[in-house]
Amino acid sequence: MKFHSAFSLLTACAMLSPFFAGAQPAAGQNSGQAGAPATIVYRNTQYGFCFLLPASWQGYTIVAEQWRGEEFSTAQEVHGPQLLIRHPKWTSEHPYQDIPIMVFTPKQWEQVEKVDISVSAAPIGPAELGHNSHYVFALPPRWIGFTDALGQDEVESWMNQNPFQSPCAEAARQ
Repeated sequence: MKFHSAFSLLTACAMLSPFFAGAQPAAGQNSGQAGAPATIVYRNTQYGFCFLLPASWQGYTIVAEQWRGEEFSTAQEVHGPQLLIRHPKWTSEHPYQDIPIMVFTPKQWEQVEKVDISVSAAPIGPAELGHNSHYVFALPPRWIGFTDALGQDEVESWMNQNPFQSPCAEAARQ
């Protein structure tokens, strides 16, 4: 009897598996692909975006800062929020590479694109990550590779493979 029940269960699972083939793993779970890393989701409800992080970042912290810039025509200082996603092993003695996310209003971003304001001494502006109806999100120019922070290559590779989401995609809502 036990053998028959187990066989029936396995048969039912095999028959139903095509219906679940497109199911996405929940955030924080392995995707089921050989060698695929587990991920966690950083969800920011204040600004309306999500970002996938490697499982090794479990316990990350968020450091709230301000980006600063200058409006060329008036020499007036402009500023806005910048969030640093910080690796859990980060210490002042052994800093890991942060993931900085600059937050702009659409009006500020328009000025950045027109080069009416500068937010860096770099000759290039920030790189847009994504946007929603209220904010534009960007990486600062020269955000990686100009310090001796640990994990720079891994963070850069991760950023290239895991797009920023605003608004959050359904897969990140799980």
